[in-house]
Amino acid sequence: MKKLIPILFVLASCTQKYASYDLIRKVDFNKESYERPITTMQVIPVGKDQLNSCFNQWLFFSNAEKEKNDSIPMIIRSLCPGKDYLLDSQMTETWWTTIVFTRSCVSIETHCAQLKK
Repeated sequence: MKKLIPILFVLASCTQKYASYDLIRKVDFNKESYERPITTMQVIPVGKDQLNSCFNQWLFFSNAEKEKNDSIPMIIRSLCPGKDYLLDSQMTETWWTTIVFTRSCVSIETHCAQLKK
């Protein structure tokens, strides 16, 4: 049994990454080069939204991590329909793999926001 535990660590691994964004303008969001948008009016919260999405990979037939990263801007745009801004967004990215299977997930929790008139 003692020999089995180190083997399991070699055969499977998991990582988690967290990121916070205080203000997101949905149409401009880019995770790699995020810059906080500048608004001339105050942004106020008007509700909450959450979305989870996972991508699977068997052997080398696809790339779950790339698919997840490519879909994050679309996921951001689909949160809070009818609103242009997101406040206090928390993004959790999870990735785990074994020799034959990989799963890459993203979970986003946010407050919907609109410009105060």
